[in-house]
Amino acid sequence: MKFSHVKLYLLCIVVGGMTGLITVPFRYLLVKSSDLRDILFSSSYSWWFHPVIITIMWITGIAIWYLVKKYPIISGSGIPQIEGAIFGRFQFIHPLKALIAKFIGGVAGIGMGFSLGREGPSVQMGGFIAKLIGKWGKANISEQRYLYTGGASAGLSSAFTAPLASTIFIIEEVEKFDSVKIAISSLLAAIISGWIASQIFTVNSYTLINTAYPDEMNIGEIAIAFILFSTLLTIIGKTFNYLLLRFQKQYRGSRIPVSIRILGIIIVTYILGYFFSGLVAGGEKFLLKEANAIHTEMGILIILIIIKLLFTTLCYATGFPGGIFLPLLVIGGLTGKLFALLLIRIEILSPEHFGFFMLIGMSALFAAVVRSPITGIILILEMTQKFNMLIPITVVVGITYFISEIWKVKPIYDQLYKNLLPANYSQSDERITIPFEINTESYLAGRTNKTINLPYGCHIENVIRNNECISNKNYSLKPGDQINISLYSKDLEKLYRSLRNITNE
Repeated sequence: MKFSHVKLYLLCIVVGGMTGLITVPFRYLLVKSSDLRDILFSSSYSWWFHPVIITIMWITGIAIWYLVKKYPIISGSGIPQIEGAIFGRFQFIHPLKALIAKFIGGVAGIGMGFSLGREGPSVQMGGFIAKLIGKWGKANISEQRYLYTGGASAGLSSAFTAPLASTIFIIEEVEKFDSVKIAISSLLAAIISGWIASQIFTVNSYTLINTAYPDEMNIGEIAIAFILFSTLLTIIGKTFNYLLLRFQKQYRGSRIPVSIRILGIIIVTYILGYFFSGLVAGGEKFLLKEANAIHTEMGILIILIIIKLLFTTLCYATGFPGGIFLPLLVIGGLTGKLFALLLIRIEILSPEHFGFFMLIGMSALFAAVVRSPITGIILILEMTQKFNMLIPITVVVGITYFISEIWKVKPIYDQLYKNLLPANYSQSDERITIPFEINTESYLAGRTNKTINLPYGCHIENVIRNNECISNKNYSLKPGDQINISLYSKDLEKLYRSLRNITNE
């Protein structure tokens, strides 16, 4: 192993540790805020108390809006921003200030009940920490990209105590790039951060869910049920994606003053919290409650699923810091229970086995919306420790992914990423310069400037060797050289991975 690799992996360990020390308290405060909501959203107070709480929430919402306006990079999930930072599209110019703003905005917004997940802010905070550690450790361009992946993986790991799923998510969704260094960097940081989370969150309520295989169903009934269930989840997933993007567009283009828009969502949040306090915010408490409640009216459950879906997509439209992972898992789990209740009603499933479909629903809906099936499988298995569910979850996720492909359900993070790009960027001839580092066994190593063939529209602007710009007339590239490649901005996402591959970063 090269010394440069040792340095990188040590920095990844530091990033994982620091991310855990920041994001685990973030998760802890969100847990405590749930207890606070149970106290505030109570009918035991006098009538005047409720307008006071709504006013305080309104002021808090406006404060969050100002934070997002001052630091636009912290808006929404943060996962698309991390991907853009790895590409070189976005710059984390003030990472420490943005980290503090993301932390405060996330705790305040999710804490008062906005239907958003803790994982998005955790991932982006990991990216901010990676930027700080990279600067402190004098990381080069190549190392900084790996530190971003490590920080993002560590953030997701601390959010769900799932280091393996976090690493797979980075490879499968964020990087979409097969590299041993990416895997090691992500896994090292995720293990450290996940371990810190495991020391604080020692109780796992998901293990109490009964997920025993429903032996009362024969193989034919199981097959038909899986296909129908996958179809239902795909419909919900496609609807979720459509509403998320539609509400985001409508909210940004609305002529209603921002303060009034925020007040409207605050009132909706308070009303939902008043009647269903566990359903607001991520909704994890409500999901776990339903996982242990056999008797639930199907009509009520349908209404609650629709409410959670609409409420989540509406909250995300505000741009407040928060992700969609956890609300998605809740919607998937509740849909699984709904489907199980239908099977119970037609007397082919025993009442005690509805948890079997709840866990499958959590994983499969994630796969339908995010289009990361392996992450969806491993995440639920790690979260719940129900490894006996591997085969049924894999089967339903596979069917759901197949149906989603046929119905052209686009990956939600790819679409959210495109929304961050400048308007009409695909028609623009603006150019952008992206740095890459030549590594050993690179296609470019040893080649002269006259023998280098790059994709159309790309050219090497200059080469940095030992912190000095070498001549552009005659040179031979060597491992360790930094090449600054100029290309059309509209082609960056299409060519980035190819350019990174030929430099063997």
